Formats: sequence, structure tokens, C-alpha cells
Amino acid sequence: MRASERFTFGLPVLFLSSLLALGGCSLRSMAVNSIVPVLVDPTVYLSEEDPELVRESLPFLLKTIESIIQSSPKQKEAMVFACSGFALYGNGFLQLDADVAGWQGNYDEELELRDRLWRIYVRARDYCLQSLESNYGGITEQLQLDPFGALRRVAVEDVEVLYLLGAAWGLAISNALDRPELVVDLPAVRALLERALELDESYGRGAIHSALIILESMPEQLGGSPDRARSHFERTVELTKGLDASPYVSLAAGVSVPAENRAEFEMLLNQALAIDPHEDKSLRLLNLVNQRRARLLLDNVDDLFYE
Repeated sequence: MRASERFTFGLPVLFLSSLLALGGCSLRSMAVNSIVPVLVDPTVYLSEEDPELVRESLPFLLKTIESIIQSSPKQKEAMVFACSGFALYGNGFLQLDADVAGWQGNYDEELELRDRLWRIYVRARDYCLQSLESNYGGITEQLQLDPFGALRRVAVEDVEVLYLLGAAWGLAISNALDRPELVVDLPAVRALLERALELDESYGRGAIHSALIILESMPEQLGGSPDRARSHFERTVELTKGLDASPYVSLAAGVSVPAENRAEFEMLLNQALAIDPHEDKSLRLLNLVNQRRARLLLDNVDDLFYE
């Protein structure tokens, strides 16, 4: 509890009665501001050693956070957590479900999951946009018209939101390439991630570079580049000291498969599996999730490459 809040409890009863007479809004705001930092601590989830526990608990937490945002629309911490939480739920769990359904030939199930996925990512995107809009009025509309120009005024303290917004938006598009109303926003995604990279290239120990691996793995007609993806891969591995499995899995799935390079594909995934997920607790959850994906990719290698 902050010192200012401890002092409040010592105020004379008469003043406290006057405060209560103002209505519940002020007290509710105080309660929200006190509880949100506890609820949205990302280390509690990212250090978890049981991914299924996170999968089962995240939906309830996210709906709780949405209730807080509805009652306190200016609570920025809640908005940023909603963005990151929905993106984590989609990318950490539903994404793999959709991939497995496709590998197993359950195409109706895959289509249903991907339809749910892009909607989850769009929900994440919208919370980040809401947060960014609160600091830079009008930026949502400007991102549609001139994304690179719109982001020139965004400062370094908003790198986290730029990264999360770009990642969630890009993941939404990658699961809805048949929806032109989403694909048309790819320039905004690139602008967000490149501006974040410009402001703080080492943010999150390579998180922006890691997101750009996925963006550059898109087809060349959509602006992707395997060479740029490899460059971002190398920098991510350097910044994470090889302790993050995600760049290996992203490059294998996004670049090695389209290039029909099975030897590289298997090498990258085995490197991902060789990482000790418990060596860096801040990466533990994501490493466990990515290593599961690596095993499933290797199990389906014959369906991904035709010899």
C-alpha cells in the first residue's frame, strides 16, 4: 500500500464521511489502482513451469481485466495487460491447436480455430490501440493513412505498446490472409515494429527482432524477405544468448519450410529443444510452449516436406 493511501485511513471521520458522500467512483478508482498492478504482473505467468495452468487461468483473468477496463477506461496498465494477455493466449495455445488440426487434416476445425484466433488477436490489438490513443490522440486514424509518419511522435517510453501492438496485429493478419480488410494493414504493422526497433533495438532482449522474424516470413508479395528474417534471427539469438527457443521455431516454420530446406528445419528445431527451459525463468513459459511446438513440427516433418 502506498504512503498516501495509508494516510487516508487516518483522516478524521468527518472528512471520510464527506469523501463517501461523493459517491463510489473515487473509492472504486482507488481500489482499481491498488489491485491492477498485482493482477497484471507478467512475471507470474512468464515464469510458470506448467503451461496448462496458464492456459486454464488466463481466460478468467482476462475477463476480469476487461471488467476493470469497462469500469475504469483510462486504466493504462489494464489495457496493456489485456493486449499482451490475449496475444499470449492466442500465440501460446490456440495457434498450436490450429496448426495441429491442419497437420492432422481436420480442415474444418483448423478454419474454425483460425477464425477464432484472428479475432482474439484483433481484441489484443484494439486494447493496445486504446492505450496508444490515450497518449497520442488521433493516432489510430493516422496509422491507417500514413503509418510511418504517424509514429514519428511516439516516444521511447511507449516501446512496449508499439511492440505488443505490432505483434498482435501481425499475428491477426497471418491467420486471416483471406481477409483483405486485415491484410491491407500490413504497412501499419511494419511501421510499428520498425519504429519500436528504432527507439530501443534491444527491448525485451530481442523481442522486436523476434516479432520481425514472423513478419519477414510472410510471402514476398506481402513484403516478406527470408534474408531479413535470418538477420533478425541472428540478432535475437545474440541478444538472448541462445536461451530463447522462439526464434529457432519461428525461422524453421516460417523460412525453412517454404524454402524446402529440411536439414535446416530439423537443425533449428533440435537447437530449440536443446535449450534448458529452466535456465532463464523469465523465458520459462514461452520456452516450454515453443519446445512443444518444435516437437510437433518434427513429428509432422514428412507432411511438411515432399521428397
